[in-house]
Amino acid sequence: MGVYEENIVPIKIASLADYVAERKRISLDEALVYIYSNDMYRELYNEGAKWWYLSSEALYDEFEARRKEKTLEVSREAFEFYTYTLEKYAISKRMSGLQALALFKEYEADEFLLKHYDLLHTQGTGYVIDEVQRYIDRRKKK
Repeated sequence: MGVYEENIVPIKIASLADYVAERKRISLDEALVYIYSNDMYRELYNEGAKWWYLSSEALYDEFEARRKEKTLEVSREAFEFYTYTLEKYAISKRMSGLQALALFKEYEADEFLLKHYDLLHTQGTGYVIDEVQRYIDRRKKK
């Protein structure tokens, strides 16, 4: 990552957050959650892609496209298991639910939980939390 990206991306994020808040009629805090929980956020720092050249409107469109690509159709039971695990993880790690959600999204632990729901939902909470932590730790090393 170049110095230019380190300096321009935060400014772009502020501008994008304003645009998202206005477009979706949400608070700036909610707009930041929208930005930081989207895979496209990491792409903003990609020196070769130069996403930060785009207008806020064009970036928003790309964020929306990525969000729609990542939407998973899950059963009510799988979603309840996911939210239960997310909350239990947050409590066990002494973090907020929002922090846990950001971590799950960053390392794709949400997809891991939903993909392996059939097996994991039959296990105890401690085991599932340990599996999620091992999964995150492996992803951090990549």
